[in-house]
Amino acid sequence: MKKIKIKWVLFLLVIFSTVVQMNAQNDENKALVEAVTLGYIENFFENNFEQMSLYLHPELAKRGVSKKRGLEEYYFEDLSMEALKNMLTSKKVLSKEDQINKVEVLDIFRNTASVKLTTGYPKRMKWIEYIHLVKVSGEWKIANIIWDYFPMKPRARKN
Repeated sequence: MKKIKIKWVLFLLVIFSTVVQMNAQNDENKALVEAVTLGYIENFFENNFEQMSLYLHPELAKRGVSKKRGLEEYYFEDLSMEALKNMLTSKKVLSKEDQINKVEVLDIFRNTASVKLTTGYPKRMKWIEYIHLVKVSGEWKIANIIWDYFPMKPRARKN
C-alpha cells in the first residue's frame, strides 16, 4: 500500500513539473510573439524598412481591404514586399512615443501563432491587423497579415 502511495506522489510530481515547464515555454513564446509584432509595427510607423524586415518572413503575404479616398467601394489590396518598401519611403513618420499599438496573442500552437493588432494614426485612422507568425530555425517571423480599417470619421469642414 505504501509503494502505491509513493508511486502516485511521484506520478503527480512528474505531471506537475511538466505542466509548469509547458507554461514557462508558453509564456516565453508569448513574449517573443508580442516582441516580433511590436518590432514590425513600430518600424512600419518609423518608416524603417530594413529593421522591419527582420521581423518578416521573406514570403510575407500582406493583404487587406482598402478604400480610395472619396469613393464608397472597397477593394482587396495585395501588398508585395516591394510595394511595402515603397510605401515607407513616402508616408508620414509616426514616432514610437506617439504610437498606440495593442497586441493580443490569440493562440500559440507549437510553431505557429495568431495575433490581433489594433493600431493606426491617432486622431486620423485606425485599423486591425490579423497576423500569423511561424517559428522557423528557432525564430518567430510574420508570415501573413490581413487588415481592415475602422470606419473613418467625417472630417469637419472649414468655413
